[in-house]
Amino acid sequence: MERGYKMQQELENGRRCHHRYVDSPPHAYHQNKSDLSSAVLSWKKVLVGRGMHPARPKAKKRQSRAKLLLISFLCIMLITAFLFFVTFAHHIEDDTFFAPDNHGRFFVVFPQEEQGGGLPNSSSLPPVLRSTANEKEKQQQHLTIHNGNYNAVSTMTTNALPQPQDDLWHVSVVILTFKKHDALAKLLSTVISQKGVNLEIIIVDNGCKPATQQVVQDAFNMTLNGTQQQEEEGTRKKIKYEYVQMCHNPGYGLGNNEGVKKASNETKWVLFLNDDIVLKDDDFIHNMFRLGDSHRETAAAVGCVLTTPKGDELIEAGSIIWNDGSAASFGRGRKDLRAPEFSYPRPVDYVSGACLMVDKSVFLNYGGFDHEDYVNYYEDTDLQMHIQHDLGKEVWVQPLSVALHEEHGSLGNKESLELMNKCHKIFFKKWREKLQKYHLPPPVNLPKIEQELAFLRASDVRGRKSDKASILYVDGDVPNKQMGSGFGRAFDNLSILASLGHRVTVVSLNPVTDGWCDVSCLDRIRQLGIEVITDGWGKFFPAKDRFDFYDIVIVSRPGTFLFTYKKLQKLFTKSPFTLIYDSEALTYRRDETLQHLVKEDGIMFPGMKHFEANLKLGGFFSKQQEITMLSMSDQIVTVSVQETKLVKRQISNSTSAETIGHIMDLNAVTTNSFSQRSGILFLGSFHDNMYYNGDAIWYFLDKIYPLVLKNHDDSPATEPIRLTIAGRDIPLELIKYIAKNATLARHVTFLESPENIDDLMEDTRLFIAPHQYGSGIQYKVSEAFAFGVPVILSGLTAEAFGLTKQDKIGCIGTTVDSFKDCILRLYHNETDWKESRENAMEFIRSTHSRDSVVEKWSTVINKALATGRQRHSMFQSAERKDEVLKHKFLKTKVPDFQLRSS
Repeated sequence: MERGYKMQQELENGRRCHHRYVDSPPHAYHQNKSDLSSAVLSWKKVLVGRGMHPARPKAKKRQSRAKLLLISFLCIMLITAFLFFVTFAHHIEDDTFFAPDNHGRFFVVFPQEEQGGGLPNSSSLPPVLRSTANEKEKQQQHLTIHNGNYNAVSTMTTNALPQPQDDLWHVSVVILTFKKHDALAKLLSTVISQKGVNLEIIIVDNGCKPATQQVVQDAFNMTLNGTQQQEEEGTRKKIKYEYVQMCHNPGYGLGNNEGVKKASNETKWVLFLNDDIVLKDDDFIHNMFRLGDSHRETAAAVGCVLTTPKGDELIEAGSIIWNDGSAASFGRGRKDLRAPEFSYPRPVDYVSGACLMVDKSVFLNYGGFDHEDYVNYYEDTDLQMHIQHDLGKEVWVQPLSVALHEEHGSLGNKESLELMNKCHKIFFKKWREKLQKYHLPPPVNLPKIEQELAFLRASDVRGRKSDKASILYVDGDVPNKQMGSGFGRAFDNLSILASLGHRVTVVSLNPVTDGWCDVSCLDRIRQLGIEVITDGWGKFFPAKDRFDFYDIVIVSRPGTFLFTYKKLQKLFTKSPFTLIYDSEALTYRRDETLQHLVKEDGIMFPGMKHFEANLKLGGFFSKQQEITMLSMSDQIVTVSVQETKLVKRQISNSTSAETIGHIMDLNAVTTNSFSQRSGILFLGSFHDNMYYNGDAIWYFLDKIYPLVLKNHDDSPATEPIRLTIAGRDIPLELIKYIAKNATLARHVTFLESPENIDDLMEDTRLFIAPHQYGSGIQYKVSEAFAFGVPVILSGLTAEAFGLTKQDKIGCIGTTVDSFKDCILRLYHNETDWKESRENAMEFIRSTHSRDSVVEKWSTVINKALATGRQRHSMFQSAERKDEVLKHKFLKTKVPDFQLRSS
């Protein structure tokens, strides 16, 4: 629904304005036809083309048919053999076979009784496996290993929408129509096909043409004045229909108000749809409902994105109201519909009444649309201003919900223009104070780059609130929570920043790829209300339209800091900001410990080769480099109390440090009893090399696990304790190591890239963290605690979490023998296992709560925002600008890598 002030703005710009009720030409729907007859016809044409003409002599004809049958038979056999090969399994040497899953990954299965030899070397691997092993990064394939008769874990994903789990009417869809039966028919077909939410559809007919009545009757197969309930077979979605005739055409406001009166009492939301739009996808309403419900505390209305009928040009991705009451459709005329600024949900000034979903209680409490003061113009705008400025709530736009809009027509006559202007005066008089105080001035007569900046700033309400910050978050990769390596914590931190009401832009050093973060992964981040730059850091800067835009920049990890700080220094000189460095972990400590263990204790970790190779190329950071990065920042965030104390000892007091660890809740606590579980689990990301996690499980396999299995040999009455190694990009070196040891191979299962670890945590009895070197704290250990799985921790891991043996949270094994004893005691002693489980969950409850992390981030951001605003004010002053430009961030250079030969 295009409202009055937009119409006024468009008239001023010389555009043709569009009226609510104009006839739309029907869409031309094209359908691809492919049936058996057409296939047969095509095949006949091929045969005729090969000279198989019906006029040939019968003998030759029979001979040709015989040849054809033989060829067909051979083709069928070949196809059958191929399908059998790719669908089930293909046997190779030593009774080892591999089979593809639903994503082109390969399950490689070894027989339970492996007799020597183990995994063949790379040259003798089957072609696909060898390709996977040697070119994993290039081909982005994943290798899943299952040993023995362990059941394969499916990695299949689905795009199916969740079906409603209750009988409530979640959304009442009110469609106001006026003599546009063709357009209404197209809209209804897309509404009826919606999935994932319970609907009731209320058609309010202000025109009462017989053709409109017929459209409704054909669509619903119902009497015009009745109510019918329909439940789709096989789903829990329900749709209820009602048709209301108001033949005297009472107008937009009153007509929609009458429609809402027919809504069920249980309805949470009311969705107003114009009759000249078409919903592009069958999850359109589900996505709007999902956004509204996920932001229930703040969102009272949700709108969609409107495009031209072909879907190739934006009409509106949310709209802006300037402080003089004029308006602008954000993105109007843009062809790049997937640009970052259009691709994430955000609070806006208003959304088009053509597609407006409102909290029903808010709508009713306001008395519905004000049809007395506003006649056909400004009713929906007035309601959305009330939502924002009277209730303190927000209007959001959902980019996943796209409607094709027939935008044409004209106001057409002097009377309509006069009516629109009259409503505009009423609107501006009523909301003038709020407009002047909270809305930005229209960017008229400004240079183009400043106009773009003004539009960008105004397009997200959070960006102009005095107590909220515009934050640029920079990391090596976008935070895919399933990738481990600290990205789960990064995702949680971003979700908190968004929940605090700040405007957040995420950009990564590396461009986003499906291999790292696919569409569903990006959707999880964006649906938090976060903008994601997918092209990577290199294309993002220099971005002139982002100068003077961000109050705070958060840089995560030393590699990110090193490769971005020079461009950030350039940005600082044009628009100073507060710099927060989230170290994630002090990596130099991990590397120093590794070198000490190898050189002093003689432990030949396989990961040392990877470390030394990267060291020669400058791939690891020195202590001097990391301390310099810390000292350049205004504020520092670390992951553990231990590292916070270390930071404070090594840098000046001018930089503050805060500990922000992991967020865990107890919503996913496993329920299986002690007796229903078996085995031990190691879980981590390997990145196809043995460094860190690979070394941790290698140490366990080499030093500890043989002692655990020996206990079974000494006590045959006990079952051997099986080990599952699960994670992403398990290195072939680790697989070969186990395959060469028949004893280990019989009891070890590899599981590559499990998409869901709930079942693993439900079935395992113990989780192990045998790391001998590291930094920060391990997300997977926190996760295991939260699942209620007792953890056996190395001394280093326990120290990072601040745990001692007296805490009885898991069991701490500081030596090979004590680690083995911890496993045997908790694995076989149900009483101790239960005590450890309860203590671990209480530890999570007291130290990993979301509320405590929210409070810490709130403190950090508020302090940073105050610093940034003060710095920006000084920068605008000619007398104090030089003070800002003397900031330590600009005057410091990170030391270069010192490349070493060993």
